[in-house]
Amino acid sequence: MEFKNRSELVYETLKREILDLKLEPGRLLSENEICERFGVSRTPVRDAMRLLQEQGFVENVPYKGIYVTLLSLNNIKQMIYMRLAVETMVLRDFLDARTPMVMEDIRHAIAQQRAVIHEPDFEAERFYRLDAKMHSIWFGAVRRQKLWEMLQAQQLHYTRFRMLDFITETDFMRIIGEHEELFRLIEKKDQKGLEAALKEHLYFSMKRMRHSIEVDYKDYFEEEPEEGRFVI
Repeated sequence: MEFKNRSELVYETLKREILDLKLEPGRLLSENEICERFGVSRTPVRDAMRLLQEQGFVENVPYKGIYVTLLSLNNIKQMIYMRLAVETMVLRDFLDARTPMVMEDIRHAIAQQRAVIHEPDFEAERFYRLDAKMHSIWFGAVRRQKLWEMLQAQQLHYTRFRMLDFITETDFMRIIGEHEELFRLIEKKDQKGLEAALKEHLYFSMKRMRHSIEVDYKDYFEEEPEEGRFVI
């Protein structure tokens, strides 16, 4: 990837590392360390930080420094709700618009997922991108690719949550099995079954990760009222 200037290089690199959780929520970012790492002056680093702050990736805490923003469980729940509503409508259209070629694209995307989990240098972020690629196929097939891009652009909290989900996941075959079930239901044009399966697929990570959210990765999340915290 080519960058227009050094500010863009710093910005895009840090943004990707925040989304991939290589820079975890709550991490203090050192301006000096970033300057040294990229071999740049303070100006491009400060420009990059300003953009990251404007987009909610970092926050400037007075007298303390710049921190990677924490995850908001409330925002994540709302994103799941919105994505389910939008993706359900897209899949309804896709059932009528699907073609053998597009179905083969989905089959191939699932095969790629199955292959990648057996690679010796397997990384969760690679699986995440293949997962997103599969879901994007039906958006593109009904000419709603822009809608998919808009969803992705609004997923500061959800993207990091899904990455955390994949990092802590031990049974990737379960996820692949869910994708194969979605494929089967699309083939059958079973709208009711498909919508139920999609809901379970999108909501499962919230259920599975409850212990991790409350204990193992508690410091990654903003403090929120306990009542209804895991109710979507």
